[in-house]
Amino acid sequence: MLFEKPFNSSHSFIKEIVTVFFITGVLAAAYSFIKINQEREETFISTAPPDTDNDGITDDIDEDDDNDGIPDLLEDECEFSGTFGTPSASVKSGNAVSAIYSDYDGFWSSKTTSLNPTAFDNHSTLLAFEAQGITYATGAGVGNSMMIDGDNNGKFDGIDTDVDGNADVNLEETTWLALQPVTRITTGIRLEARALDGNVNDAKGPLLTSGNTPFNPYLYEGERGLDMAYTIANIGNSWSFRLGGSAEDAYNDGIMDILLTQGAKLTSGSNYNRLNLLDANGNYLGDGVEVVWNDIPVVGESIVDQYNPNDSKHAANERKGLRFAAVELSEFNLDSEEISKAVAFRLEISSGADPIFFAVNEGSFTPGCISVDTDGDGIANSLDLDSDNDGIYDAVEAGHGKNINAEGRVTGNVGTDGIPDNVQAAGQFNSGNINYNVADSNGDNIFNYMTIDSDSDGCSDVLEAGFSDADADGVIGTGAISINSHGVVIGSGGYATPLDKDVDGNQDYTVASGPPSISVQPKNAVLFDGYASNITISADDVTAYQWQLSTDGGIHFIDLTNDDSYVGVTSETLTIKKADFSMEGYIYKVILENAGYVCEPYITSSEAVVKVRVKTVISNRNQTYRVNTKKP
Repeated sequence: MLFEKPFNSSHSFIKEIVTVFFITGVLAAAYSFIKINQEREETFISTAPPDTDNDGITDDIDEDDDNDGIPDLLEDECEFSGTFGTPSASVKSGNAVSAIYSDYDGFWSSKTTSLNPTAFDNHSTLLAFEAQGITYATGAGVGNSMMIDGDNNGKFDGIDTDVDGNADVNLEETTWLALQPVTRITTGIRLEARALDGNVNDAKGPLLTSGNTPFNPYLYEGERGLDMAYTIANIGNSWSFRLGGSAEDAYNDGIMDILLTQGAKLTSGSNYNRLNLLDANGNYLGDGVEVVWNDIPVVGESIVDQYNPNDSKHAANERKGLRFAAVELSEFNLDSEEISKAVAFRLEISSGADPIFFAVNEGSFTPGCISVDTDGDGIANSLDLDSDNDGIYDAVEAGHGKNINAEGRVTGNVGTDGIPDNVQAAGQFNSGNINYNVADSNGDNIFNYMTIDSDSDGCSDVLEAGFSDADADGVIGTGAISINSHGVVIGSGGYATPLDKDVDGNQDYTVASGPPSISVQPKNAVLFDGYASNITISADDVTAYQWQLSTDGGIHFIDLTNDDSYVGVTSETLTIKKADFSMEGYIYKVILENAGYVCEPYITSSEAVVKVRVKTVISNRNQTYRVNTKKP
């Protein structure tokens, strides 16, 4: 039998255990059992959630379970990107939200048919909304006295709007969750409820700083991410989200499944959101669904201050209309086969559409993602410190450039979100957001920490980092490998600082390269006795040259050095300072190296054979003389 807490000798806990055993009729044996285990100082097994990275935040609420500086949302590919084909045609949705209820100033509501004359100017969590005659609870507002759970099943089923102790608005017992974009949002205008900066008369400064700091936290604020106090205007973006799955019985059940929001002034053009459902591989399913905000009525209003991306004031005390729209899965017109495949969706936001948040019905979609295990070692990427087993820590391949410890974890403080503060902007330490772009060196939408050839140059990351891969499988070591509990390969080397052999400031595995490429080979040459001559090569991707000489017809070659006879022996042009008849038949070639491409760093040029002749001088009388410049 396992207990939820460690064993201790407190009388209350002993009483609890004794009572349990009394019920089973073995009181005396139980008491003896406790006494024996007290004397042996044994401890019962705890079933508390694990804390993989030992940062004090258990994995169930930690947004970076392994402290590598990459949010779990990315490592589990909850938000993913890719090259999608042409989406299917969109059908228009007109499911306008006709009423909203929030916890602003205790309780606040507004309807399309009767706008609340008071516009909220502070935090305002969405508690419920009405669409197509049904009012849906969002699951937020646990501490709000007006939210009623009449059947005590843990879900709200009513709202007591007149504070008489009885629900007068019936609710569909649903819970909704805003999805958190991970892709950095750094453009657009940030709208912030005017009271949040402590000044209701002017825009004196943002609650959270930006200035190339991502706006992402503003789209996922408050309980369940449903705070209406923020809007990001004019971003023009698209996101793709992968969920744990979808409930097939949610199709055609008449219950709304997706909630879209618009929180700023509409532009003169088309203002829309487009949604497409996708399968696990990013293939489009059914029809797209489009919400045109120009056709959706205002359901409420807010008063906001507006800030530019650099935190400068854009406007103050602006009244903005709120528009919400809901989408039912049947609107995507999926066939029976497609219904079972729909596990992701893509949201496109026009530049004139201004999201507050983007939420899904948890009864329709399973929140979270199915954990991804890129290297197949049995440890999910979100717990794996080397997700592709290439001998380079994920924290290095992420590209944030922060210090990591010997285990491969980012050093420094960790906030309540479990993400190291070192990879977050000041003012966003507990936001779940990061302040850098996770590295994708070749731009193929696969992050470096998930691929064994980050720059797609045909040379594996293992080798370009300077590690061993004798069986050339892209995994550090040879044959079957051993890993520790954190996904790190043991007994095969690696995990040192990756090489930058060409000293260009970039680690070699991140920069596409190749063997040296010769465009102009050295040419056979005629040298003139007593005169200087050059032999030249033209090539790309070269970090070093070494000219060589053979005096025995090409049987043996020796490296040349800069001396009385030669200069430029390690450059693209070899200079023979003073030709001599003894050089007749000499053969020259050059070895070229690209230190940044360890898979094939060297190539050798073709050979150039030289002949030596006497210099010919042409006189101004068209008479030819041969001049012997040799000294007696």
